[in-house]
Amino acid sequence: MRETSYPVIEVFESIQGEGAHMGLGADFIRLAGCNLRCPWCDTSQAFNVENVRTYIAEELLQVYPFNQPMVVITGGEPTLHDLGPLVAGLHHRGKYVAIETNGTRDVPEDWQVDWVTVSPKPPEYAIRCRADELKYIVDDGFELRHIQRDKAADGKVFLQVESCRPESAAKAYAMIIKNPRLHLRLGIQLHKIVGVE
Repeated sequence: MRETSYPVIEVFESIQGEGAHMGLGADFIRLAGCNLRCPWCDTSQAFNVENVRTYIAEELLQVYPFNQPMVVITGGEPTLHDLGPLVAGLHHRGKYVAIETNGTRDVPEDWQVDWVTVSPKPPEYAIRCRADELKYIVDDGFELRHIQRDKAADGKVFLQVESCRPESAAKAYAMIIKNPRLHLRLGIQLHKIVGVE
């Protein structure tokens, strides 16, 4: 494995609370560093790359058990780091590896990531990588024209309720009901509903 180091904010076990794998047991690796500053970000601790522990892939795999069938690499923005060695190590352990990205950077094929969730962010809503599913945060400025359904390999597009706000839920619901041809899906945060991390 290449000696790539990863600034790790936290590693935890939970369920995947969003998207196509909702409800599946998963281990999460949250990496520090982000190239965006979204006003409603719920992981602002990811901005600080100074005071976090760094691991090479082999160390990370030795320190944490990774008991669940899926491992989700998230951030911050995980594509700021060379994920190839980490994904290879997880695959060697028989894990299904997903990443959650804002889509502004490439996800190289040689990383061999199994599933890519892209959550495009305003104002550009750029998608510069492959996407297995798209997850749009429905905030006050989000409009139907921002959806790039053709960028999702399986056509899976989730309209994600922003921070459990009723206004966001109503807006997402109305977009789905009024646009049946787009096959949009309502995105919730199941982990918050059941009271887990």
